[in-house]
Amino acid sequence: MKGLLKFVRNIFLFVIIVLAIRGCLSLIKEREQKKDAIYVMKLEETIFSSEKIISEIRKIKKAKEIKAVIIRINSPGGTIGASQEIYHELLKFKEETGKKLVCSIENIGASGAYYVSLACDKVLALPGSIVGSIGVISIFFTVEELMKEVKIKPFIIKSGKFKDTGSPFRTPNEIDINYLQDVVMKLYNNFKEDVVKKRPQLKDKIDEIADGRVFTGKEAFELGLIDKLGSFSDAVSTAIELAQIKEEPKIIWPKKREFPFLEELMQKIKAEILSKLFSPTFM
Repeated sequence: MKGLLKFVRNIFLFVIIVLAIRGCLSLIKEREQKKDAIYVMKLEETIFSSEKIISEIRKIKKAKEIKAVIIRINSPGGTIGASQEIYHELLKFKEETGKKLVCSIENIGASGAYYVSLACDKVLALPGSIVGSIGVISIFFTVEELMKEVKIKPFIIKSGKFKDTGSPFRTPNEIDINYLQDVVMKLYNNFKEDVVKKRPQLKDKIDEIADGRVFTGKEAFELGLIDKLGSFSDAVSTAIELAQIKEEPKIIWPKKREFPFLEELMQKIKAEILSKLFSPTFM
């Protein structure tokens, strides 16, 4: 009988201990969920599409625990439309939520990627990071001579004289080149205006530094293209300071994609065909 009572007592104590541990874990989990957080958003590779980043931005808009976002950039730039769309979506995000944005440039944050960084409250880069390349480039090709060799002659019907400007089936004339140069310069001036809007101290020297050159992170800091020299951990500290986070925040990283290589390959193929060869880019 004593053995049975001892067994029942031990079982009872075991259940009490398990329930206590479970309760403690629940409290820890609940506290962790309520903890202020910093979300890390990655902008990597060439910017062909804005879809993934904008989807992320919209998902975290209503997340009350997220007090700041770090844009982790490692990109040489990309298409104008995608870069500008991300830039404007980030500005809208800040305006609507009041959350702070910090940019952390890893290896490279150039051209369209640098354009995106202009939406952030603070931009950090390492001394050896590559920053800048403010400019616009548009690349066209012609197969006119090749078509002559294989004796193929295109027949073009168009509604206006500029409708086939940039067509690979004919060599551009002086009027075409002047027209395309004008488009590129308008886009370039828009880029410079947005840089100066964010960094008014660059107004008098923007033409000097916005000639397509890249700079080291150290040079970019000295020129005023970025705010601080620092690593990712420094970006976290900056975000904590800007968002006035009192306790050590939770760092939320984006979920890994199941087939990143396949997704990136398909994205690149689509962009190469539809965008890169036929439209101006921040590259």
